[in-house]
Amino acid sequence: MNRFISQKKTLSRYIIKKYLSFLIVILLLFSLIRNISALLFFGSDNLNFSRILDAGTLITSDYENTDISGLADIDGWIEILDEKNRVIYTKGNVLDPHSEYTQNDLLEMNALGGFLGKTSLTVGGVLNLTYKGSVQDTPGYLATYTVFEREGQTLTGLVRFPAEKVSARFSFLNPGGELRTAMYQTGAALFAACTFVFLFFLLRYARAIRTHVAAPNETLVNGLREITSGNYGTRIRLNAEYEYREIEDSFNLLAEELMTATKERERLNRERRQLLSNIAHDLKTPITTLQGYAKALSDHVVKSPEQQDEYLSAIYRKSVHMTDLVNKLLEYSRLENDTYHLHPENTEFTEFVRTVIIDQYEAFENRRMELETEIPDSEICLSIDRTEIRRVLLNLLGNCIAHNPPGTSVRAVVRSDGHFCTFGL
Repeated sequence: MNRFISQKKTLSRYIIKKYLSFLIVILLLFSLIRNISALLFFGSDNLNFSRILDAGTLITSDYENTDISGLADIDGWIEILDEKNRVIYTKGNVLDPHSEYTQNDLLEMNALGGFLGKTSLTVGGVLNLTYKGSVQDTPGYLATYTVFEREGQTLTGLVRFPAEKVSARFSFLNPGGELRTAMYQTGAALFAACTFVFLFFLLRYARAIRTHVAAPNETLVNGLREITSGNYGTRIRLNAEYEYREIEDSFNLLAEELMTATKERERLNRERRQLLSNIAHDLKTPITTLQGYAKALSDHVVKSPEQQDEYLSAIYRKSVHMTDLVNKLLEYSRLENDTYHLHPENTEFTEFVRTVIIDQYEAFENRRMELETEIPDSEICLSIDRTEIRRVLLNLLGNCIAHNPPGTSVRAVVRSDGHFCTFGL
C-alpha cells in the first residue's frame, strides 16, 4: 500500500498557487524597495533635509562660506540678523526682502508652527501634513532659526524658503494614553480593511479561474470519459474563450467521426453476419439433397441405371456448388485476416482479360448468350495480383450468366485514360 497520498492536482489550484506566490513576491519586493528608498533618501546624506532647512545645521559663524546649493534648489536663501533684528547679510536669491524684522514677523515665519497650523490627518499614530500654498491666512514664506556668537556679538541666522515648496510628515514614537489607543484602533481598522480587500479580489480571481479554466476542463474530462466508454454521441459545450473554442470544435468533430466509423463498422458486421448466414443456408440445401440421393442409392431404392446416373450427376453438381460456396467462405475469411497480403505482378491487362473471357465462352454459349468484347489493341500494363483479379473477373462474368435470361447480349469493355483502367459488363 502506498504510504503517500498525493493531493489531486488541478489547473485552477495551480494557477491560484502561482498567483499567491507572485503576490507575496510583489509585496516583499515593494517592502524592500520602500525600505531601501527610505535608507537612501532619509537615512543618508543624499537628501538630508536637516542640511537644507535646519538653520542650526546649515549656518555657522562663518556664514559667508555657507553652502546653500541645496536650499537654492527650492528657492530658499539665508539672512543674518544683528541683536536688533536688522538684516546685515543675505546669501541667495531673496524673494521676500526685509531690512529688519519685528518679533511678530519672526513668530509668523516659524516653520514648525506654520506646518502644525494646517489641516492634518492622523493615521496609525502618524501625522501627515501637506501645505499647498492655497490658504490665505498662511504666510508665503517660512523660516528656521539659529543663534550664534561672532566677534562678541549675538547674531541670528534665518533659513527662509517658500511655504509652497515644502511638505512635512511627523511621527509620534511610543505614544501613550488615548493616542496609543487611537493608533491601535486605526491600525486594526487598516489591517481589517486591507484583509477584506485582499480576500475580495482573491475570491474574484478564484471565481474567474473556476469559470474560465476549471469548469471547461471538467467538462472536457467528462466528455473524454464518455468517449472512452463508447458513448460516441457525446458532444461538449465549454462556454469558454481562446484555445477552448478550438478544443471544443476538435472534440465534437472527433466524436462525430468516431460515431460515423462505429456505425460503418456495425453495418459491415451486419453484412458479414448476413453473408455467413446466407452461405450456411446455401450449404444446407445441397447437403440435404446429397443426403437424400446418397440414401436412395445406398438403400437400392433406385433400380434403373438411368436413374442412378441421374442421381450421381445431381450429387456431382451439388458437390461442385458446395465447393464454390466453401471457396467463397474461405475467401471472405482470408480478407478479414490481418496476415492476408496481395502479391502484385506486372501484367499486360488486355491480354489477361481476353484469356479470362475465352475460358467463359462455353458457359455463355450454353446459356445461349451473345458475348461481345471492346478491348483496345494497345497494351495496358498494370501491377495486379493475378489470382485475385482473375477471381474478380470470373465472379463478374459468372453473375452475368446466372442473373440474366438466355439470349441476353453482353458486352465486355476495357478502358484506360492513362491513369485508371476500368473493366465493365
